[in-house]
Parts: sequence; C-alpha cells; structure tokens
Amino acid sequence: MSAPASSDYELLTEHFSYPPVALLDDIINTVNVLSDRAIDSVERLLLSIPPQKLGFSSSTSKKSKDKDNAAADLSPEEAAKREIENGTHQLETLLNTSIDKKFDLFELYVMRYILTVRPEHQPYIRLAHYDGLDLAPGPQPDRPTAESVTALRRRLQASQKLHVALEAERARNDALLRRLRGLLGIWDRDVKAEEDEAQPSPFGFLRDKGNLEEGGTEQPITTTTEFALSQLQALRSLSTSLRTLLPDLGTGDAADAEGDGGGPGQRADGKKSWRRERAEYIEASSRKYLERSGGLELGPRGEVRDGEWQGAGRGPAKDEVEGLEKVAAMLEGTARRGDGGGGSDAMDMDES
Repeated sequence: MSAPASSDYELLTEHFSYPPVALLDDIINTVNVLSDRAIDSVERLLLSIPPQKLGFSSSTSKKSKDKDNAAADLSPEEAAKREIENGTHQLETLLNTSIDKKFDLFELYVMRYILTVRPEHQPYIRLAHYDGLDLAPGPQPDRPTAESVTALRRRLQASQKLHVALEAERARNDALLRRLRGLLGIWDRDVKAEEDEAQPSPFGFLRDKGNLEEGGTEQPITTTTEFALSQLQALRSLSTSLRTLLPDLGTGDAADAEGDGGGPGQRADGKKSWRRERAEYIEASSRKYLERSGGLELGPRGEVRDGEWQGAGRGPAKDEVEGLEKVAAMLEGTARRGDGGGGSDAMDMDES
C-alpha cells in the first residue's frame, strides 16, 4: 500500500484544517489509553482477590522455595503480588505489540482507501472558503522578467564600476593631500616615514606665525610689519636660489642673441633660433587674420597695397538685375536688325 500523493494530502489538510494523520494518531492514542486502563483494572481486581483463592498457600510457597532455592521465605500475599505484577506486565507488552501491528495496517488502509481523493475528481473539487473567488492568473507587474533582471544586473555592474572609480579617486586625493601637507610641514603620524621627516618643507614658513596672533586688528601696522619680518628669511632663501640660476639663463639668452644676429634668423649651425621661429609664427598668424577678417591686401613685407577695403562689394538688387537683362535683350535685337538691313543693301548693289 502506498501513501497518498502530496496534492491529496494538502487538499485534505486544507479541508479538515488539520493533517489527516492527526486523526489516526488520536485514534491510536485513545486505544492505547483504553488498553492501559483495562490492564490497571485487571491488576487491581487480581490484587483484591485473596491469595488462597488464586492458589497461593503456605505449602505452595514452601515448594517454590525448595524449587528456586530462595534465601528469603515469601508469604502467600507477597508471592501472589509478585506473580500478578509479572503477569500484568507480560499482558501489557503483548497487548501493546498487537495494537501497534494492527493499527499500523489500519493507518495504511485508511490513508490509501478512505482519506484520499481520486485524481479524476480533483479538478472539480472546490472548498467552501473558495466560493466567489477568482483564481484565474492575472497580470503580475512585480514579476521579474529577463529584461528587468538584465537591467538590474547592468545597474549593479555600473554601481560597482563607480565604486571602484570613487575608491581610486579617494586614494589619489589622500595621496595629494599628504603631499600638500608635507609641503607645509604637516606630517601624518600614521603614514609618515623617516626620510619624509628629514626633508625640509619648502612652504613651512607659511605656518610660522610668529607674534601675529598677539597683534590682532587693534594694531594693524604692527601686525603687518611682523608678518613681513616673518617672511624675510624665506624670501632671502628664494632669492639666493634664483641667483644661482641666473648665470645659466644669461648664457642661453646670449647664445640666442648671437644666433639671431649672425644671419637671417639662423644660428652658426644653420638652424633658426626659437626667438626667430616665434616671431615668424606671430607674423604669419597676424597676416592671415588681417587678410581673412580685415579684408586687407598686404604686400610681401606686410604693407597695405592701396589702403582701401578689398572685400566683396554690395550685391546687385533684383530690379537692377532685371534692368540689365532688358538692356541686354534690346541690344541683341538691335544688332540682329542691323545685320539683316546690311545684307539686303549688299544684294541690291550686286544686282546693279
């Protein structure tokens, strides 16, 4: 015998409002309780009967003593009680075993043939609490589709890329802030290194306020003077470093000047100096601008040829064009007539 299908079990559970197996369990538990009560009643009845009526006497106890070689001498009441307890226990075990075996078969039979619904009847069964309900599948706007899942996946990928980019930008900003603080002489204790501490900060003098905090706005001249004095040392160091660079800069400028003066914009090695190239570029750009935007006609050396506007003049109007066309037509007609009259005169002269 096979167990009922899951659909039948769910349908019956919904109909009964409790599992069908619970009904069979209640029946089996009730039978077990009744069997326990019956055994208790039998035991109490046997204990209420005198031992002599049950066949227990002093001679019987002596025979059992000789037979079992027991050390203690049992009275008829104790012997009867022991036998009754052993007998009822055996009866209880036998009865429980029989009940379990028979009711297991009963449970299988009921679940297979009684508490079941035939498959051909299931489509036509409607429970009472389903009356008046429309169970047809309707539109489900929140149901995920392939397009929505794809769009959600793309949004997730875009957010992950943005997160990675923002993390990289944050790391770059942190590194830049550490470098800027290092220029001011502010070192982070967690990430600073010994070599960074050994390097002098070029803008550390900006944090050296001196006595500026003591002056305030009440003595502006004193505050300004103290600020200027606090910056003198840094300015002196900067001027000293610039003076060390001046000789190299002067040598390069002199070489360029010699190259410009030695030839028509060429150095001794035949190449144009950067000053000459810059001047030619500026001159060419200015010439193009004046010719295109200004409408001037420039000569080879950049002079204006006639000093007048060289751009396009005013375009002819529609009536002017029509007048010119009429004049051209009249002239063409006159020319044709003249050609015709001259030809006839020539023929008359030949005939004469």
